[in-house]
Amino acid sequence: MTILFKADSVVSGAEKWRATLKQRLPDMAFRTSDEPGDPADVEYVLCFRATPGTFTGMTNLKAILATGAGVDGLFLDPGLPECPIARIVDPWMAEQMVGWSVYAVHHFYRRFGDYAALQAEGTWFEYDDWEAAPPKVGLLGYGAIGAKVGAALQALRFDVATWTRSPRDIPGVASFSGPDGLMAFLGQTHFLICLLPLTPETEGILNARTLAALPKPAYLINLARGGHVVTADLVQALQSGTLAGAFLDVTEPEPLPPGHPLWSMPNVRITPHCSGPTNAATAADQVADNIRRAEAGRPMLNLVDRGRRY
Repeated sequence: MTILFKADSVVSGAEKWRATLKQRLPDMAFRTSDEPGDPADVEYVLCFRATPGTFTGMTNLKAILATGAGVDGLFLDPGLPECPIARIVDPWMAEQMVGWSVYAVHHFYRRFGDYAALQAEGTWFEYDDWEAAPPKVGLLGYGAIGAKVGAALQALRFDVATWTRSPRDIPGVASFSGPDGLMAFLGQTHFLICLLPLTPETEGILNARTLAALPKPAYLINLARGGHVVTADLVQALQSGTLAGAFLDVTEPEPLPPGHPLWSMPNVRITPHCSGPTNAATAADQVADNIRRAEAGRPMLNLVDRGRRY
């Protein structure tokens, strides 16, 4: 049994994966894409992003195991084989994304950026409290991670609403769905957190029209994919005051080129796609379990719907 690990600029750590999987699957042969070997020997591929030709010659491939919760990067290869694809659903990863989201909301809600500017000036001044009570947070997407983010913010007394592709009944949460519900959802959202999977339907969902539907002040918090946002429209919204600020863990393109306006905007914070890092030590159990399931002819967990791409 051979598993091929394909590293890229976003997810690396081949030796961590090798060590953790060897502990769980001692009879497994682990190979990286830089190591020699016959592609026909490969039965499982572990990767985050697939470039064209990634799977060439893998005639005995049984499954593709994503190293993240999102799988849009796998569909970049037009030669993606017709085999099962499983994604990572890791409580540790979710905890990191919850912490990042809560901090991002509080960065603007408690005006930490403004206070940092005052500190740089040597000025002691207290701003007025947030006027809207309770402040309204809107979650674009409400999967396993979204549910945890929403619960954490509710515990901090934020008013949480959600928008999803299809109707959901979520106790204690105002739920909107479908194209008809999107604008109503946006119209009452001060802190917009994007947690959507990136699909052809959600690409560019945050654009001039949808950003303009937000109330004032409003802030965008994106830890999903940069492709959800039309970058030029985001820059314009920030420059015009349509948006009061943005906290971005992802961008389009990624990384932003030197000199891009978003780098230097005082009301923008950028982190390098690190809100929910994959931890081989915690994720390897799921990968090993899915390989055992596949070998035993049992259904794998967290399978991806190819039609929906998540």
